[in-house]
Amino acid sequence: MTRHSGFDDLIDALRGAFVSGDGDPVDVKTHQLDDAQLHRLMDGDPDDDPAVIVPGRALLDELLPGLTVSAAVGVVSRGHGVLMFATDPVGDRHRALVEGAGMVAGPVAGLVRELQAEAAVLDLLHSVGRELTAQLDLDRMVQNATDAATRATGAEFGAFFYNLVDELGESYTRYTISGVPREAFSRFPMPRNSAVFAPTFDGVGTFRSADITQDARFGRNPPYHGMPEGHLPVRSYLAVPVISPTTEEVLGGFFFGHPQPDRFTSRHEFLAEGIAGYAAIALDNARLYERERTLVTELSRSMLPDVPDVAGAHVVTRYLPAAMGSKIGGDWFDVIPLTSGATAFVIGDVVGHGVTAATVMGQVRTAIRSYALLELSPSDVLRNVSQLTAGLVEAGFVTCFYAVHDPGRRALTYANAGHLPAILVEPQGETRQIGEALAQPLGVGAEFPERTTPFPPGVDLVLYTDGLVESRTRDLTLGIEWLLEGIPRVLDAPDLETAWDKLISELTLGRHDDDIALIHVHRHIDPPAAEFHRRADATVDQLTALRTGLTQWAAGLGMGAERHEDLVLASYEAMSNSVEHAYRDHPRPGALEVHGEHRRGEVTVTVTDYGTWKPPDAADSVRGRGHLLIATLADHASTIHRDNGTTVTLTWTLPGTTGFPAE
Repeated sequence: MTRHSGFDDLIDALRGAFVSGDGDPVDVKTHQLDDAQLHRLMDGDPDDDPAVIVPGRALLDELLPGLTVSAAVGVVSRGHGVLMFATDPVGDRHRALVEGAGMVAGPVAGLVRELQAEAAVLDLLHSVGRELTAQLDLDRMVQNATDAATRATGAEFGAFFYNLVDELGESYTRYTISGVPREAFSRFPMPRNSAVFAPTFDGVGTFRSADITQDARFGRNPPYHGMPEGHLPVRSYLAVPVISPTTEEVLGGFFFGHPQPDRFTSRHEFLAEGIAGYAAIALDNARLYERERTLVTELSRSMLPDVPDVAGAHVVTRYLPAAMGSKIGGDWFDVIPLTSGATAFVIGDVVGHGVTAATVMGQVRTAIRSYALLELSPSDVLRNVSQLTAGLVEAGFVTCFYAVHDPGRRALTYANAGHLPAILVEPQGETRQIGEALAQPLGVGAEFPERTTPFPPGVDLVLYTDGLVESRTRDLTLGIEWLLEGIPRVLDAPDLETAWDKLISELTLGRHDDDIALIHVHRHIDPPAAEFHRRADATVDQLTALRTGLTQWAAGLGMGAERHEDLVLASYEAMSNSVEHAYRDHPRPGALEVHGEHRRGEVTVTVTDYGTWKPPDAADSVRGRGHLLIATLADHASTIHRDNGTTVTLTWTLPGTTGFPAE
């Protein structure tokens, strides 16, 4: 056991007692006692406090055999012992030596007790400081600080009022209570910057009062002129400001009270100031952590898309930032409507966390969206994005699963860049994983093979990131097994949104330590709509939306992929012609109407505009080809020119069908 400093101080003090009668020093030697010798000196275990023992002659001969000892004193404390002795002929001064040792032992023992008490204070501060500065949860940290300071000061109750800034930059005050229920203060207003509270809130310094009710500054402020009715009685008062060590900003203040006067001492003040110092460091750390966490979370959320309606499907998405630590920023999803009427579903993960991961994620997501809108294949989208990602300095490891749903072909075409496999669920409930280990991550891989699988109504698609299935206590394989087991319960639930929230909570035990991103595409088995009708301005920028709507409507008619493409292309050509005439002949274009019907095994699309049609010039070898294309693609096509516009009617027959085709 290590000797404390008070033990050595006592030995030094006793050494001064060995002096000769004329003041000359006596040669004093020391002998470290082993356990057996110590027990013989003490006749048992030593006490905690230092003790001075004058050994008898017989014991001296036993402890120091062969030596002529004129005077000796034993010093014992906490299992340690030192024998101090003189071999000089001090004669009759043996009694004076013992008396001198006794005179020194009492004060030094008191000094040691004080040192021990101070050491306990320092140990307490160190322990509290280590706990506070290791805590990043702001609410838990300030409550722990309030509890520790209230105990250390012996206060009846303590409070910590601290300032925060909301997302609008406005300051507001929160508080914690220790020693009494929070309800004891719930009906009282926040303390104002009155004469009593000002030294704390202004950061002037510590304010200690033996009886605050007798202070000249007390009771001078309306409306209470003292403590409000029902307030806990306070006589002894101690308040300490909490000041940031980096910005010197007053972050808040500790306030301690006791119903009896003169209960707080300078030591309590020292303890409270020490804990306030650690609390300031911890508050700085927690606020910086919260600031970065909020920045990354908002950055990540701002990049998440508004999920569009997908015809014939219910799309459930989730993005949950990490609930623990600073692991926020790398996961994303996207749902991208394409001009062809198809929809791209994207899920990805940037390995790493914080602002860097979030910014890389934003760049990769934007690149994928840009290439997707060019109607590139999944393989080409990932290949081009991989080349861009390789040039990002901070990109690191980026995975992505990219899938395109073509409603006309009822197919899903996908490619995978090192991401977890997607999950397909058949109408009978059977699950299977697709796209497993197709290629390396973005920035590393160069080729990304694509696959196509049927995706008719009744089939579900689930895309997710590893935060849903992997944690510190569960490996990836087991997490995926639990997810596969849980998906059928989601599909059987009356509300997919609520069911997914419940399953996510079950898989993560309610406290995920990584981001979670999820897309669930649930394909309806609904009868096709009998009619389609849209009216829009006859402008170029309306064509994409009209084509998309018509494509999605026609996808449910069961025409087959080839005839579905004929319908979309012919109808789009008719709509384009209408816009062209409207632009040419009218400075302010009129309306364009597209109407589709499915009746008795026949599909009809009517395109009506209100421009002036002019027949093509015979010398123009380009204009007029659209009508030839329309006539070729449709089973029957007719054009009617009116004084106020043109109507084109296109018809396709569905052989062997009557009524609506079955899905």
